[in-house]
Amino acid sequence: MDAREPGWELHARSGRAVLVRGAGREIDPARLRLTGTLVAALHEWAHAVEAVRTEEAADTNTKLVSRRGRQLAMRLAAETGGQIGYVDPLSGELDRIGRPRSAHAMPHPRGGTIAPVPPTPWGPGLVVSAIVGAIVVVTLVVVTSGLADVSGILAVVVNLAVAAGFAPSIWLGRNIPVWRWVAYGTASGIIAAWLVLLLSLLG
Repeated sequence: MDAREPGWELHARSGRAVLVRGAGREIDPARLRLTGTLVAALHEWAHAVEAVRTEEAADTNTKLVSRRGRQLAMRLAAETGGQIGYVDPLSGELDRIGRPRSAHAMPHPRGGTIAPVPPTPWGPGLVVSAIVGAIVVVTLVVVTSGLADVSGILAVVVNLAVAAGFAPSIWLGRNIPVWRWVAYGTASGIIAAWLVLLLSLLG
């Protein structure tokens, strides 16, 4: 059983905290991948609920028990990465705590969920890459053309130095959501500048 599935509700029964789903599906929180402190706190809360029920405690204690149960349900929802129904043991009211698990979220092997991967913004990303690439091409061609009039070897050395200087940034930025488009544009701009300069030499 997986408490991250929708529909689980936190109940206190006979001094024990249980998660219930539908008819007949019941699970002890200790069987889940939860921290030991949370499991102990859940059972301690359920024991307090039983004491309040049997002793007919004052209204203040009743509110404290209900508030504590809601806090634990919030912690449970946070640790499981899903939505937990909290059934107030004294009033019987049901509240949904936490966000429903996304249909695209994947279960994490250590518990919880892996956030869904957002779609790749190809349109804006390619525009950024094109602009950056154009700036790099124009800059390199203008600088290299001026140096080539002085010394061809100097122009080659400058181009290699620029490529070597940009290489670490391109490599590190290739997987960063925003900066990868700048990295792609820079890399393509360097390659395009070399092609333009090579064609100009052959021409």
